[in-house]
Amino acid sequence: MATDVQKSNTLEPAIRSLLAKLRRKIRAYVWVDGLAQLTILAGAAFWISLALDWLIEPPVALRVGVVVAVVVALVFIAYRTLISRLLVRLEDRSMALLLERQFGQFRDSLLTSVELAERPDRAAEFNAEMLARSHRDALAEVNRVELAQVFNRRPLVQKVSLALLLAASVLVFLVAAPAAAGVWARRSLLMSNELWPRWTHLSVAGFDDSRRVKIARGSDWDLVVNADAALEREVPEIVEVRYSTAEGASGRENMRREGVVPQGRGQQQPYAYEFKSVLAPLEFYVSGGDDREGPFYLDVVDSPTISGMTLRCQYPQYTGRASRDLAVAGLMQIPLGTQVTILATSNKPLVSVQIDDVASDGTAETHRIDVAAEAGKPQEKFEFDLGRLDADKTLLFTLRDTDGIASREAVRLTLAAVPDEAPRVNVVLKGIGTAITPEARLPAVGQVEDDYGVARAWFDFNVDEQPAQQRPLEFGNPGAEAVELAGVMEVADLQLKPKQRLHWTVQAADNCALEANPNVGVSQKYALDVVTPDQLRSMLEARELILRRQFETIIQELTDTRDLLAGVELRPNAEPEPKPEDAAPSREAATGRLSPAVQVERVVQNSERSMDEVVNLATAFDDIREELANNRIDTPELTQRLDEGIARPLRTIGETRYPPLLERLKQLGGQLAAPDAAVKSQAEAVAQIDGILVEMQGILDRMLELETFNEALEMLRKIIETQEQVNEETKQQQKKSLRSLIE
Repeated sequence: MATDVQKSNTLEPAIRSLLAKLRRKIRAYVWVDGLAQLTILAGAAFWISLALDWLIEPPVALRVGVVVAVVVALVFIAYRTLISRLLVRLEDRSMALLLERQFGQFRDSLLTSVELAERPDRAAEFNAEMLARSHRDALAEVNRVELAQVFNRRPLVQKVSLALLLAASVLVFLVAAPAAAGVWARRSLLMSNELWPRWTHLSVAGFDDSRRVKIARGSDWDLVVNADAALEREVPEIVEVRYSTAEGASGRENMRREGVVPQGRGQQQPYAYEFKSVLAPLEFYVSGGDDREGPFYLDVVDSPTISGMTLRCQYPQYTGRASRDLAVAGLMQIPLGTQVTILATSNKPLVSVQIDDVASDGTAETHRIDVAAEAGKPQEKFEFDLGRLDADKTLLFTLRDTDGIASREAVRLTLAAVPDEAPRVNVVLKGIGTAITPEARLPAVGQVEDDYGVARAWFDFNVDEQPAQQRPLEFGNPGAEAVELAGVMEVADLQLKPKQRLHWTVQAADNCALEANPNVGVSQKYALDVVTPDQLRSMLEARELILRRQFETIIQELTDTRDLLAGVELRPNAEPEPKPEDAAPSREAATGRLSPAVQVERVVQNSERSMDEVVNLATAFDDIREELANNRIDTPELTQRLDEGIARPLRTIGETRYPPLLERLKQLGGQLAAPDAAVKSQAEAVAQIDGILVEMQGILDRMLELETFNEALEMLRKIIETQEQVNEETKQQQKKSLRSLIE
């Protein structure tokens, strides 16, 4: 047993040989992998530097930087893949652990044997028989281990293949193109300024040594590239432009070949490309054949435009307006005849401004302002005296700034020459209908407005087709922009006859002092039929009859409303009204009856309508009374009946009795959930309606008395007409008798 333990503390030659062989293979793997990576880096650096140097021919400083970067990268890769790995000690325990992980059949026996061999003092801690058995198991599995399975050869094969490919390509290039290789070596290693030989020569038009051009933001820009078409040069079929913006966008496009230029000394083949709507600074290269030019830069600057514009307006004297400055905003409406000076501010210093005054027929008159010359240096402000505005104008402003940029779009200013409008005459006849008597008076009330003051006003009228006549209408505060008119025209001196027609208006003139005459405004036109006093009375009596019938309808509707209110059933603990979309039909809906809330709401609506109708009815009776007075056919008794007996009581009902009723009804609508309070409010509202109905019935009785009085007057008028007819017939008979006696 002791012998077995002692053997378990020493490694068998087979195990040591296996671990040593694994150690050598790992170091060989590291050497091959590291050299392959160095070869790949060196080959890639050669081809990349060759391509960059041939394409852009960078300056010496950039080439030195590339060489330094490649050397640093090679040193880093060499340390990372070779030196650092080769300096790592590969101990037996690490090798055993690697084999244990790769080959599960050891079952920790190999690692146990290696650890006991390195630290035999720990053997006493374990069972001797178990250790001897582990040693035998490890020794038994050693001969079956294939070390090739430890390594993943695929990445190594890929790296070695790529390294061989790059090395072979470099060797082929050195053998096939020794001249090009020599140029690369002299430029990249010896830092020579020797240039690569080119068969194509491109030049970009419009750029100076700075290779920069400024353009307006958002504008289009045409790129023109010329290819040298000399006999010894190669003219490319395709010239490509590659560009990138400061915002990260990039692209490549083929340029458009402009025709075909025959080759010869001094000939240039042009190519064109248009950059659309350039919004950000742009860098581009052009390439064709074996030539490449760039970088070139498009610097985007703001297009000059007008940031603020003011119109200095000196208004015509008759307007009474003081001169003022107006900020331009859209279409500018300026009074006709105003002297206009344009004050403008730009977003950047200007050199010149071109102003095109476009007429309605499309013709344009061009003005030019040399801003820099007038001010001695570029300025952001300029003025333009437009003169007197006698018609609509459209002005187009084209600005040119210190960057040489012209406005992308001309700034448009539209001026609408607003002619002075006629006064607005809002005057009506008060207390006059469509017919008048020969003795009538025509009261005119209202307001006349004009933007620049009212000069005068007058009545304008004519009888039938006769020439128009005028009568002055006096008013206070002449020249004010708004005047109140209240005048009366007597028509008695016109000696009007029944069946004639009087055409009547009120007219007013303003203070306009331009070439045209002052403007005249006209009120609503009236065509008034001339009738006899009896005819007018009959017309007004017929109107009274219509109003009485309307009043009877109002009384009946209010009575129905009262009955509806009295019939509302206010149940205790009434449930809230369910919503139609989520509630079943109520008992009231099922039986055709309305709910209390709906009934009260209908009562409120009916009462509000009744109140409006009563007030309108009072106004209608007031109109009849005023019409009687203005036509001078009124009597004290008739005036008193219409005013004190009908119109004034109706207005009192509408303005003083209905509002408390409506307030009570609305209170009732809010008390439906409290039956006791609701019943009380219901009773009070019914009592209020009863009181209103009593007062209405009294007014209706007076209307009937007035109707009876009117009927008596009508009978009296008929008697008088009959008597006059009899008298006329008697006179005619007497004339006939007298003529017979004479004959």
